[in-house]
Amino acid sequence: MPGPITPRTGYRRLRRFEQVVNVFVKHGFGEVLTRMRVAERRILRRDVIPPQLTAPQRLRLALEELGPTYVKLGQVISTRPDIAPPEIIAELKKLRSAVHFVPSDVIKGIIESELGKPISEIFDSFEDTPLAAGSLAQVHRAVLQHKLVAIKVQRPGIVGATETDIGIMRTMASLAERYSQTLYFLNPIGLVEEFAEQIRNELDFRTEANNMRRFAQNFHRDETVHVPDLYPELCTRRVITMEYLHGINISDTQDLIDAGYDLQLVAKRGAVIGLKATFQHGFFHADPHSGNLVVLPGNVIGLMDFGMMATLSTRDRERLAKLVYFISSRDERRVARALNELMESDEVVPAEEMEPSIAAIITEYRDRAASDLLFAMMLFSMMRVVILHGGRFRPQLIWVTKSIAVLEEVAQALHADFNLMDLGAPYARKVLTQKVNPLRTPHEFYFWLTDSLDMVRDLPYDAAIILREIRKGRLKIEFEHKGLEPMRETLNRVSNRMSLTIIIAALLVSSSVIVMAGASPRVGSMPILALVGYLLAVVLGFALAMAIWLRGRR
Repeated sequence: MPGPITPRTGYRRLRRFEQVVNVFVKHGFGEVLTRMRVAERRILRRDVIPPQLTAPQRLRLALEELGPTYVKLGQVISTRPDIAPPEIIAELKKLRSAVHFVPSDVIKGIIESELGKPISEIFDSFEDTPLAAGSLAQVHRAVLQHKLVAIKVQRPGIVGATETDIGIMRTMASLAERYSQTLYFLNPIGLVEEFAEQIRNELDFRTEANNMRRFAQNFHRDETVHVPDLYPELCTRRVITMEYLHGINISDTQDLIDAGYDLQLVAKRGAVIGLKATFQHGFFHADPHSGNLVVLPGNVIGLMDFGMMATLSTRDRERLAKLVYFISSRDERRVARALNELMESDEVVPAEEMEPSIAAIITEYRDRAASDLLFAMMLFSMMRVVILHGGRFRPQLIWVTKSIAVLEEVAQALHADFNLMDLGAPYARKVLTQKVNPLRTPHEFYFWLTDSLDMVRDLPYDAAIILREIRKGRLKIEFEHKGLEPMRETLNRVSNRMSLTIIIAALLVSSSVIVMAGASPRVGSMPILALVGYLLAVVLGFALAMAIWLRGRR
């Protein structure tokens, strides 16, 4: 949670807001900010559009200039084909290598402050040259008790900077939703909140350590995957120390070939690990990329960076499994319904409105060769259809799709000859099969049996209460009718006209009977009583005809 806004933090946020706006204006996005009503703050400068640069290139440069938080945001957007076109995604992917190293003296100071000891007393040796640097942290290698370890250290001042930047992002997202219908459907506020939650998790390395332990426990019997061992006594909020993995990055295809690894096996194992994590355990990487995957001897997959993990409930796994299963069976009607179940609001987009587009997407992708089918792109295309119809997805589906996209990128880079949808269909079927099986796990069976016994035990008592209320005449059933008032008025009108019609008919019949009986007194040959009856019938008939005619003209 962000801290309270003091005059000092408020001033810092205002200055930072001005800086952010001016950077975007400098890179040619002033018109966009004007449409979002940011220009009303009167802090814009004249647009300075760099010559011979495309909009995606200018966006990347702006994010780089704004620093780590915006670089991280760009990295997140680069994994979201549902909200960004391919040219922007391709450009923002370059942000992964756009972060500068923090001097080693500063990093050492943070380690010593967090662990409470000098570097020389903790490690046998420490390498000043970093192994890698991200937007939030930097990694160095060291020797601990004659073993190589990797030390991940948080960048200095990053917490305060990210809180300020996320506050500014919230303001801009709110303005975007208010003044742009197109951006409203992309749910910018939801995107910022999702990003803020991700940043909060990644800035607490204790959370990452817990994620590593949980993931390792889920796969502790799987010899195809390896999670680095942790050194808990050397892990804090800003520092995490783990086993260093001697492996080849999974994206270095030629190095893997030179080392004699089986690329097909590596690709399939990586995909299976991702599918198991999603469908079997419901705990998977929410912000994956191939740089965090290495191949170890024996074609074992080594995983790193557990800062942002996602959890799927049993119900979410069942909903996702239905979507995968119906896509594999090419049932566009049920695919549309399954997509509705994965939306974040209770509002439903009518399935029949989406069916033609869903059918076209399924046909387009299923007709491709197995090795060319991109399951993630199919899902992103379907998500765009829902967004165009005014729907919004829960983050879980987006995270799953991002994870699938990375697995497919890896499989393509390794020239794998399988597609992820066919590989994932059995896992989806297994989830759906378990859904209808109350005996799927011992503890679920126990609670199912307990609930059933409680219901059977209480049934006689509940039935006796109902019967006692019936005998005493106190059992009431209340109905609430809504929207029936127009029908009641119509019925009243019809019944009134029918009553009047019957009266008119009775007057005519009774008058005719009086005429035939020759009753007195008479006016000429017509009995007076019959004449009065005929006149009343004519008047009432005329009134009825006028009422019907006037009603028809409304």
